[in-house]
Amino acid sequence: MGRVDAFAVPGVELWFNSSDHLPPHFHASRVGEWEVRVFFLLCTDEHLEWSLKWKDRRRAVPRKALSALREGAVQFRAALLAEWEAKVEVC
Repeated sequence: MGRVDAFAVPGVELWFNSSDHLPPHFHASRVGEWEVRVFFLLCTDEHLEWSLKWKDRRRAVPRKALSALREGAVQFRAALLAEWEAKVEVC
């Protein structure tokens, strides 16, 4: 597992799994509350492409957290892709 270094969201853990699948994405969670996968190459200024971890589907992810994740994914897309390529072995 490799921590995301491109940006941070206070109170949210961001990481790449060392062995993962395409499309490029990172994981974000507030421990014990929710976890999402953020597909950063698919994000736009208005839209965040993400999937909620199955076991957490009943828990809402706060809009403020989703907004911060979207902004970081869009603003730091190139750095995130470089980190993905360096830290992830695609299965």
